[in-house]
Amino acid sequence: MSTLFQLFVYPGLLWVCSLTLVLIAALGRGARGTQAIRKTWLALLGQGSLAHALSVVLALVAIALLPWPASPFAPVPPFDLWRTWALIEGCFLVALLPGLLSSLPAVNRAAVREAQIGVSGRAVLWIALLVGFGWRGETLVELGPLLLGAAAALLALPAAARWQPFGGESGLGLGDADSHLPHADIGVARWSHDLRSVLLITLIASVFVTAPGLSWWQQLGLKVWLALAVALVGRGLKGGAVHRTIRHALRFCWLIVLPLAAVALAGRIWLGA
Repeated sequence: MSTLFQLFVYPGLLWVCSLTLVLIAALGRGARGTQAIRKTWLALLGQGSLAHALSVVLALVAIALLPWPASPFAPVPPFDLWRTWALIEGCFLVALLPGLLSSLPAVNRAAVREAQIGVSGRAVLWIALLVGFGWRGETLVELGPLLLGAAAALLALPAAARWQPFGGESGLGLGDADSHLPHADIGVARWSHDLRSVLLITLIASVFVTAPGLSWWQQLGLKVWLALAVALVGRGLKGGAVHRTIRHALRFCWLIVLPLAAVALAGRIWLGA
């Protein structure tokens, strides 16, 4: 019974679907759960973009395997950093395949641009997340690296998730490479794009919100509230920031956010928190 609860309720299917739909709505999207699932299923059967359907599946599995608080009803799966990393990177990279394999030069250039910015943002994000994994600090001095790492992760998030001002200019809520997909594939591509954003938001919230003194549902509530706040900030970035060139995007990732994340990681190592 506990296994069924874990698979279908928390942190399984019901929890993942409910959380993703709430956060997608907070991001300003109107994704319909049943319609998105139907389109994804058809794409898996060959009637749509298979790459984006696989990205959807990987994203949903990765969200379920994040370090959520353990409930008294059933144990949560043990958190594995490398497994999570592989699922998240696979989720992003498989979605780039249609653009990279396209015969249109403009689509290839757009996909390469998205790959460069996305990988740069996620590389910095992973360095920042190392500060929060397994955090055991208690004093105010030890809290400094955690806050610095959280700030670096939030700054790297727009580039990692391809939000504005680093996203595409297609106006479809997609990257420029995905905007050239056939009309029938746009729905799955948009659903995949939104889920990748939700995945990174929940990753940051689940890692950096640590309150072992609270009950499991209170910890879960704090994580969800932080995820909602980040999603609303991402919603505010749409149309409110000047689009950045790839040069400015990479400079922002490597020369501004990376040093911040490196200082936070060095601080945690030095303090041994």
